[in-house]
Amino acid sequence: MRTIPPVGRLCSIAIISASLFGCDTAAVLAPPPPLRAASASNFAIDVEFAESLDKLSAQDASHYQVYSSGGGSPAIVLQAQLIDSLYGRVVRLYLQDPVLGSLADSAIYTVQTSDVISLAGKSTGRRSIEIRTGLNYTTPMRDLLAQRCNSCHGPARADGLYRTDSYSALFDPGTSPTPNVIAGDPRCLLVVKTEPSNSMFRLGGLTFLDSEIIRNWVVSYLARE
Repeated sequence: MRTIPPVGRLCSIAIISASLFGCDTAAVLAPPPPLRAASASNFAIDVEFAESLDKLSAQDASHYQVYSSGGGSPAIVLQAQLIDSLYGRVVRLYLQDPVLGSLADSAIYTVQTSDVISLAGKSTGRRSIEIRTGLNYTTPMRDLLAQRCNSCHGPARADGLYRTDSYSALFDPGTSPTPNVIAGDPRCLLVVKTEPSNSMFRLGGLTFLDSEIIRNWVVSYLARE
């Protein structure tokens, strides 16, 4: 009889648990890709590694380069800050475009990392990812909400009388006395409930970067469509 390795058993348990208990059970997700990135503002990009990082190395700006697909000089990395207090995987790069000042909106940039040291003392090597700057509902919020939220707040099930499967529905109050999304408000319900300290973060299986994307879409980009 074939023996299922520990990781395989864990995945099997997670699948069975999810099917039995649904939205009341925390999602167990596969590790994130080696590198993810998303806009934090017109002057910053958040970069998520698959592993926890050594803080001193993660905050060394020389480990990062950011290029525009339009060519020209790379953006100036003014500061690198490890903002992930939960897993130590997300670094915020504060940037200045040498020509425009701020990063161009809805433009393609390449983020490259080089030899950032993990918490285990190993080099993360050279990694690269291409992103489109700016956060909109169309990209990437719709897909993020579909992956993390719609199973409990969609057409088949609308917990709290609240749905996340359309742009207009996000602004509804559900059973709350106030709208779940208020453009520019970091304390609106969607932001607060998806913070790492709250239940929707755990039940949705969000990463720290996912939580920051939601916050930055609401606050930095005013929940734009």
